[in-house]
Order: sequence, then structure tokens, then C-alpha cells
Amino acid sequence: MPISRYLDFLLTSGNYESYMEKLVNAYNPVAAEKVMCRNIISIGWDGYLYDCDFNQMLKLKVNCTSKHISQFNIQNLNSRKIIVGQHCYGCTAGSGSSCGGAVF
Repeated sequence: MPISRYLDFLLTSGNYESYMEKLVNAYNPVAAEKVMCRNIISIGWDGYLYDCDFNQMLKLKVNCTSKHISQFNIQNLNSRKIIVGQHCYGCTAGSGSSCGGAVF
């Protein structure tokens, strides 16, 4: 997943563009329908809610008024827009992911 130290490595080694090109080219719409952020939430040690573990690492809290477990509201969470970024291609590549996507 192109985040944190691995993102730093990709950028400093000059491999970011080719890595992202592989992920984008391996996009699978069937896998996109099954990504974990569509069915689960991640809860941080401090009670904040995230669309997935990767968004938690990036400190991207859910996009709704229920940002903390103390404000839990299933209707708010079900109607939220999932926060996405370049790292999301890692879950939609190849056969998809439950934290184990495939590029080739």
C-alpha cells in the first residue's frame, strides 16, 4: 500500500509513478465493489472512526458527524461518503483485497 514508510521509499527511490501506474492499470471494478471500507469501519485506540485501516494510518477520519465511537450513529455512518485517495488503488487492483490485493 503506498502509504507511510513505503510511500517514502517509493518517492525517494523514484518508483512511485511506475508503482501507481501498475495499481491503476490493475484496477478491477468487481474488486472495487467488495472493498472493506464499504462494509466495515476501523476504530482507533482513541475511539475515532475510520473507513479502513489504511485511512486510520493516514488519520483520515470518517466523513460524517459520527467521528467518534461515543457519537456512534448507524444512519450517519451508512449514509457517509467514503474518503478515498491514491492508496485505495491497492484494494481495487487485481483480485481485490481484504488487506491482500493482487497486482499481477
